[in-house]
Amino acid sequence: MRTIYITFLCSFLFAFDDTHANAPVTMQQETDSAVVYKKLSEIAAGKTPAIQIAYLNNNKIAHYNYGLKNAESKEKINSETIFQAASLSKVVATYAFLILADKGLLDLDKPLWQYYAYDRLKNDPNKELMTARHVLTHQTGLVNWQVPAGSAEWKNSELKTKFKPGTDYTYSGEAYYYLQLVVEKITGKTLDQICKEYIFIPFGMKKSHYIFTEEMGSNIALGHKDEVTSNQKIQKFKSGNSAYTLYTTADEYLKFVIAAVLNGEGLSKKMHRDFLTPKVVAAAKGKEKEKDEHVKCCFGIRSQENEAGTSYWHTGSNGGGFKCVFIVYPKTRRAITVFTNSSKGSDVFLPVFNNILGKDQTYWLAQK
Repeated sequence: MRTIYITFLCSFLFAFDDTHANAPVTMQQETDSAVVYKKLSEIAAGKTPAIQIAYLNNNKIAHYNYGLKNAESKEKINSETIFQAASLSKVVATYAFLILADKGLLDLDKPLWQYYAYDRLKNDPNKELMTARHVLTHQTGLVNWQVPAGSAEWKNSELKTKFKPGTDYTYSGEAYYYLQLVVEKITGKTLDQICKEYIFIPFGMKKSHYIFTEEMGSNIALGHKDEVTSNQKIQKFKSGNSAYTLYTTADEYLKFVIAAVLNGEGLSKKMHRDFLTPKVVAAAKGKEKEKDEHVKCCFGIRSQENEAGTSYWHTGSNGGGFKCVFIVYPKTRRAITVFTNSSKGSDVFLPVFNNILGKDQTYWLAQK
């Protein structure tokens, strides 16, 4: 039987028991108890070799670290194991962009073309219309990726908008990368340097980077196609991309959620309110589903309205075998970050939510 490893911070047996969800967190323990083994093995079975969780409840933080960073070598994970945050990268980058806007360095409504004439857009009729506001609300008209991001042909591929900026919604990593190029030109710094200055250092995110660096060490999760098939090697991003290259841990990402989403650190109160104000339905016009009545796009982050009130969230999915999610409830100051190292990892999100946050609410973000 495969060994299961779990590390968590708690004063009770296990917070997956809903009756203990509000118990105070006072000490760190390791356990392989039958209760813990059964619950986590049920959730992860056939889906992912590892689940890394950080959970904020009543100003106490619990860590749940299950499984293996490499299914073949059997190396276990812990709270300091680094994962790819995938599209959760966009939320951190958004916050950095808003800090720059707050400082007067970036005008959210000035056409990006006036800052930087992006060669990939030179033949597009809408190239002079898109703004940072359009990027942060996914209204530029650019597709997610024109060709696979990071591929040999990607940076030379021609970009084409699907509609006039500001008239519809389409999720776009390309747009985020364009805005990144703009702020890098404005500041003369790389995305990683910008985020290190305004977010990583102030928020205590010592392990977080947008590019691979040797100082990250060897405690890094390997991506997997499923529960047992690894991708053989660590993916090392040599250049940062605001849309998907963030390396971090569930614990450090939770630090960001607390400092940024809950506390608004580094932003004016006005900009923080704007950050969390719903702007558009998170779906293309005419393609809305029932969940879209409850899910909106704010600046680089989604909102959800359900029985528990208002929450904010984002999911992440990298083709190298990583799925992740976070959700935060400002009113009750509860938040959770969930990282997995499998292409099937998103299948654990709803069971984790049900067991930690409770089954008494509709998780619209997890609805297809």
